[in-house]
Amino acid sequence: MNTQSKIKWGIIGAGIIANKLAEALQLDPDSELVAVASRTPGKADAFAAKYSIRAADSYEALVQDPGIDVVYIATTHNFHHENAMLALRHGKNLLVEKAFTVNARQAREMVDLARQNNCFMMEAIWTRFLPSIGQVKELVASGRIGQLRHLSLTFGGFVPEHFRTRLITPELAGGVTLDMGIYPISFICHVLEELPSEIKSMARFGDTGVDELATYQFRFPSGRTAVVSTSHNLLMKTEAMLYGTLGYIDFPRFQQGQEFSLAIHNGSNQVQEVESFVVENHPNGFIYQVAEVVRCLRAGKLESNIIPLDESVAIMEVMDRMRAEWGFKYPFE
Repeated sequence: MNTQSKIKWGIIGAGIIANKLAEALQLDPDSELVAVASRTPGKADAFAAKYSIRAADSYEALVQDPGIDVVYIATTHNFHHENAMLALRHGKNLLVEKAFTVNARQAREMVDLARQNNCFMMEAIWTRFLPSIGQVKELVASGRIGQLRHLSLTFGGFVPEHFRTRLITPELAGGVTLDMGIYPISFICHVLEELPSEIKSMARFGDTGVDELATYQFRFPSGRTAVVSTSHNLLMKTEAMLYGTLGYIDFPRFQQGQEFSLAIHNGSNQVQEVESFVVENHPNGFIYQVAEVVRCLRAGKLESNIIPLDESVAIMEVMDRMRAEWGFKYPFE
C-alpha cells in the first residue's frame, strides 16, 4: 500500500450505518470508497449507484480485491465475526462496526488472526474520536474537578422503526446492551483509562427475549465507581455526570453532544463557579474515526491507541459477564 496515495475502502453491508460511513469517506480527502458488497439482492447495486462506486459480486470478491486497502464491516452484530475472519484471511485491514462482535471469544479470535496476519483492525466506536469527548477527557485529566470518583450515565429512547427489527431479534444479536449500552460503557472506560474489576447488573427482557432495558454498576481498580441505565424503548434523559472531589461535569447528550458544563464547589455543598463549554463536532461524526484509520495505516500501525484491540476484547468480556449474570445467551452461541 502506498501510504501517500488515498486509502481505498470497501464496505461489507449496505444498510443505514454503511451509508453514514460512505458519506464520511466522501468528506475525507485521504480516503476513497471504491466498492461495496451485500448479500441482499439489489442492495449493493443501489448503494454503488448512489456513491458512484463498484458493486462486488460477493463478500469473497470484495476481500480478494487487491485494490482495496481497508474494509469496513457494516453488517449486523451476528455477522461481524464471520465477515471479519473472511477479510482477515485475505490480509485485509479492518474497521469493524460496534459492537466489535457478539462475545469475547469471537473478539479474541479476530484479534489473534489480525495480529498473525499483520492486519490493522479497529472497532468503530465513533464517539471516542469526537472533539467534545476529547475535551471532557482533558478536563478530567487536568484536575479541574479534583479526583474523579463517580460517573452516572443514562442513555435511552424509542428507537426509530427502521432500527427496531435488528434490536429485538435474538438471531441478529439484538438487545440494548450490544447496541446502545456499549456507548456509555466505552465512554466510562475511555475517560477513566481502566476497565471495571467488579460488575453488577440487571436487565428487563422484552417479548422476543432480548434485553430491552438494563442497568450496570461498575467498580474499578482505582476505587472509582460508575452506574449506567440504558433502554431502546424507554425515553430517558441522555446524560453523563462526572463527579469529582472539587466539582462535576454535566454532559447532556454525551453520545454526540457539543455542549457541557463544569461546576466547581471546591469540596463544599455550594457551587461557586459554573463554566459552559461548546465544542463543535462535525454533523457526520464518523469522519473522525475515518481519519484515525488513515492515520494509523499511513504510520504502519496495526491498531489505534485510542481504542486498542485488547480493550475492545475486554469490553466484550464485560458484556459477556453481564449476560451470564442474567442467564442470557443468543440462540447461535
